[in-house]
Amino acid sequence: MKPGIVLLAATSPEWAECVAANFDSFLLDHASAERKASAMAVSFVVQYPNRYELHEPMILLAREELRHYQQVMKWVHRRNLLWERDEKDPYVARLLKKLSHETEIRLLDRLLMGGVIEARGVERFGLVGNILSSEELARFYHRLSASEARHADLFLNLARHFFDDGLIEERLRQWLVWEAEAMASVPVRPALH
Repeated sequence: MKPGIVLLAATSPEWAECVAANFDSFLLDHASAERKASAMAVSFVVQYPNRYELHEPMILLAREELRHYQQVMKWVHRRNLLWERDEKDPYVARLLKKLSHETEIRLLDRLLMGGVIEARGVERFGLVGNILSSEELARFYHRLSASEARHADLFLNLARHFFDDGLIEERLRQWLVWEAEAMASVPVRPALH
């Protein structure tokens, strides 16, 4: 089996402390991130109608992300939180600017960007699961971390279906640098990214 995505920079301990101190804010941001992840998966089907190999996996991913959104919203409602308007995610916005404008490379970039974002989710959901005092919530976040690992692998495996290993390795190295820079550029806040 080929190696997966290994991030270049770890999340700071201050981030986990910030989330623990502002968990309600984190929960609302998390719900928003799950909804956006579902929409992103659907966008692959819409934007690449001739890439049939993308359709089924992305539709399944969209459904799973939407189920995660539903699960997070149950926690939002249990805690009597009020939904607020989504904020633009500065981490994702910075990464989006790195997408190639060349059609074929843009597809590869979108897959690799999705993979590195999911890899960051693996790490961060695991950290959240470790800091929560509620066993039920901690289990939920550890399950989400495992799910994000499958998603990161899905994006990388789809890239391998369409592109050769040398190009993937070259572009993935660049995406890992960009991801680390994007993480470093975002102030510590109670948000997934």
